[in-house]
Amino acid sequence: MEVKRYPKKIMASFQLGNLIGLMFSQLYAIQMPAFFLDILGLDVSLYFIALIIFTLVNMFNDPILGHLSDRSTRFTKRWGKRFPFIIMGVFPWALMPIFFFAAPSALLIGQFGLFFWYLIVQCTNDTAFSLFDVNRIALFPDKFREPQDRKIAGFITVILETVGVILGVIIPILILELMGPGLGYFTQAIIISVIGIILIFFMIPGVREDEEMKQRRAQLNVSMEKISFFKNLFSIIKDKNLIAYIALYTCYGTTMGIVMGSVPWFVQDILLLPVLGELIVIFYILAVFPGAYLWYKLSLKIGIKKVALLGGILMFFIAIPIISIPYGPDGLPIMIIVLLCFGVTDGAIISMTMPLFSAIIDAAAIRTGQRKEGLYNGTNVFFNRISIAINALVYWIVRTLSGYELGATEPLQLFGLRMQMSIFPMIFMFIGSLLFWKFYRLTEEKINENALKLTELKL
Repeated sequence: MEVKRYPKKIMASFQLGNLIGLMFSQLYAIQMPAFFLDILGLDVSLYFIALIIFTLVNMFNDPILGHLSDRSTRFTKRWGKRFPFIIMGVFPWALMPIFFFAAPSALLIGQFGLFFWYLIVQCTNDTAFSLFDVNRIALFPDKFREPQDRKIAGFITVILETVGVILGVIIPILILELMGPGLGYFTQAIIISVIGIILIFFMIPGVREDEEMKQRRAQLNVSMEKISFFKNLFSIIKDKNLIAYIALYTCYGTTMGIVMGSVPWFVQDILLLPVLGELIVIFYILAVFPGAYLWYKLSLKIGIKKVALLGGILMFFIAIPIISIPYGPDGLPIMIIVLLCFGVTDGAIISMTMPLFSAIIDAAAIRTGQRKEGLYNGTNVFFNRISIAINALVYWIVRTLSGYELGATEPLQLFGLRMQMSIFPMIFMFIGSLLFWKFYRLTEEKINENALKLTELKL
C-alpha cells in the first residue's frame, strides 16, 4: 500500500510553528537573562530557584498534557485529534513575550515580587506552549509518513528556523539600539508577539488534519486500550531510542542556550563592542542554511543517525577556541569564524530533529499497536525544558565562583565568562553525543521498513 504524501507548501505551513518558536526562543535566550539579572536586578540565586521550581512543575505538566491529548476523543471526528489543542495553546503562547518584558524592576516590587512575576509567567508560558507544540510535533509523524518527505520537511524546517532566528535576533537588537533599555525591551516584545500571531494564521493549513486522518484516528481511539498515565510513562522511558534522542537534544538545547544567552555579555565585556555588536550572531544564522542543505544531502547517503552524531561531535570541538579568543576587538574575526562553524554544524542537528523523532514514534507504534505521540513528545519537551534550569545553574556557578557580572573587568571574572561559553558547552555536547551513539539503534533500512508496515497495519 502506498504511503500518502503532501505537497511542500503544506510542509512549509506546518513548519511555520518552528519559525515562531525559534523567533521566541532567540528573544528569550539572548535578551531575557541580561534583562532579568542586570536590568531588573533579580538576584541570580532567586533566578536559579525560580527555574528549579519551574522544572519541577514542568516535570509532569508536559507528559500529562501529552497523555491526555493522546486519550482525548472529544474533537477527533469533527476537528481532528491534535488540531483543537494546537489552536487552544498557540494564541495565548504568542502573547507571552509581552508579559515577560512588562516585568517591573526589583526596586519597585522587591526581589520576591520580581521572583514570583518571572516564575508565574514562565509556568504560564510553558503550559500554553506545551498544549500547542506537544500536539503539533505529535501530529508530524502521523501526518508525514514517507521517510523522504520527513527529510525534506527537516530541510524546510532549517530554512524557516533560520528566518525565525534572524527575526528573533535582529529585531530586539535594533530596537534596543534605537530606543535604549527603557522602552526597548517592552517594544521588542510587542513587535515579536504581533509577528507571531500573523504567522499563526499561515500555519493553520499545515496543522489542520484532513478527513482521512480524522477517520483513521477515530477508529484507533475505539481500539486503544486505556492505560494509566504512570504506566504509560514508565513504558516509554524504557525506550532506548527515545532516551538517546532526548539526551542529544537536551544537551544540544543546553549548549545553544548557554552560547546564545552569553552573547550580550561576551560582546560587551570580552570583545569590548557596543550593543550593536551582538549582530555578529548573524554569521551563525547565515551559515545554518547552506550547512543544512549539505547535511540533508549527506543524510541521503549515510542516514539520519550518522548526520546527527557528526553534528554533535563537531559542536563539541567548535566550542574549544572560545576559551582563548583575544581580548578586545582583535578577537572579533575569530569569534565570527566560530559562529560560522556553529551555524554549519547546527544545521545537522536541527534538520534531523523531525526525522529522528518520527522514526522513534513509528517503531513504538509497531511494537505496541498504539500511537502515543503526545506522551512521547510531552516527555521529550519536559527534558528539553530542563536545559533552561541547567542554563540558570551554569550562570549561578559562574557568577558565584568567578564573581562575573555585566561590566566586569577582572581577569578571573572574564575567565568565568569564557568557561561559560566554552567548557560547559563542551561537557554537555560530549555527554549528549555519547549517549546518542550508544542507545539510538534505528537504521535507515528499519526506518523505511517501518513506514510501509504502519500503512499495512493502518496505524
